[in-house]
Amino acid sequence: MKRIIGIIALCAVLLSMSACKKEEEKANTTEETGVKSEVKLLDGEKFSMYIALPTCKSSYVAPEETGDSIVDAIHLRNALVEEELGVKLDFTVSDRTTSGTDQQAETDKIRTLIQSGDTTYDAFVHVQHSGMPTLITEKMFVDWNTIPNINLEEPWWYSNIERDICYGDKIYLMTGDYNYTTFSNLECLVFNKEMCDELELDYPYESVQNGTWTHDKFLAYIKAAGKDINGDGKIAASDDRMGFGGWYYEQVPALFSAYGGTSLVRDDDNLPVLAIDTERNYTVIDKMIEIFDNQNTFAELKTYSAFEKAFKEGRLLFMDGFLLHAAGLRSAEIDFGIIPFPKLDETQEDYYSRAANVGGFTYIPVTNQNLEKTGLVLESMARHSYDTITPTYFDKVLTIKTARDIESEEMITLIKDSARFTDAGIWSPASIGAAGKGNTLSSEYASRKDALEVEIEALVDLYK
Repeated sequence: MKRIIGIIALCAVLLSMSACKKEEEKANTTEETGVKSEVKLLDGEKFSMYIALPTCKSSYVAPEETGDSIVDAIHLRNALVEEELGVKLDFTVSDRTTSGTDQQAETDKIRTLIQSGDTTYDAFVHVQHSGMPTLITEKMFVDWNTIPNINLEEPWWYSNIERDICYGDKIYLMTGDYNYTTFSNLECLVFNKEMCDELELDYPYESVQNGTWTHDKFLAYIKAAGKDINGDGKIAASDDRMGFGGWYYEQVPALFSAYGGTSLVRDDDNLPVLAIDTERNYTVIDKMIEIFDNQNTFAELKTYSAFEKAFKEGRLLFMDGFLLHAAGLRSAEIDFGIIPFPKLDETQEDYYSRAANVGGFTYIPVTNQNLEKTGLVLESMARHSYDTITPTYFDKVLTIKTARDIESEEMITLIKDSARFTDAGIWSPASIGAAGKGNTLSSEYASRKDALEVEIEALVDLYK
């Protein structure tokens, strides 16, 4: 206990961004009500979590301090949870890769474990695609509303998940601040401040703040950035200056989501209804085509290397990426800022920042033998992470060159609050906006309509 108190003292400066007073009052209230002493009766019982998505390992596993701020914050979080609850945290991490094939193999493994009645794991962490939505319809997981000791209204839970990919009054997947991989995989735009200065373009911060950061302004910036540097009469990502680049498989759905494109809406009972063949989606795809048909935009299909190289060399104005990519640019010579993707137009009330499925979600299997313990552990992990990991990650992302970028700090808060999750079990027309064949939404939807209606019917039956 003395060691933990010492660690907390050393981290005081690091945690200055968090609402410490409020959370200390919560902790005191918890102790006064006897919850902590009651949990001590578990006396070292294990809480076992299987992390099927290897990219999430760094959010959970930190057996010792290393001097890295994030690793040390996770180590501290785990120590606080174990001391508070008298529970031994036990994390098992998949040794597979993050390929689609391996993700599907992990889904199959989870299905086999649950169907066999295996009670080894209290919780699973995995993607929201590669067959996982099917496991939900197969009733493999517990509704979070039935888990004691969890309050999903607290700020350390990602309540937007409930809004976006849960239906009726059921919640079969969730995540919280304990999985900072979710936060680090929120989509954003990183922009080159030096190029803005050269082109006499205002930094987009003020436009974001006053609600005028829209498609039209974004497109104008992209068009202004193009330059044939090598003089060969064309603009190419390898040598010339461009406006917007990214990895196709993230860049395209990020823009579709930002503009308010969707495959589903909710009825009065919060149940899913297909909403693909809509005026909004036709408009969104038309606007996306304007972006991707522009010679100053490129989408990298196979790797991240091309657009990252162009950005670091000062030849790219806007780079699509996750917050984790922004953190990785801290040592770059480029002076950059972070903003959300634009709105479709000024009538759109909110910004929408796509949350990539590779961030990972928590699933509670129906084989779980102690939901009370599970709720206590997950709530404690999320609450302590809110005070340790989240402010630490803010600091890591925002250490841009030698000084903090205050505007980007505001932008990152906005990006987190505007996170938008997509049900990967339902077809999305996003790629039509970058296919280079015009707006083919009508024919694409017609070819899928019957199968989609069957999928929606299965969802409705489950969530009723």
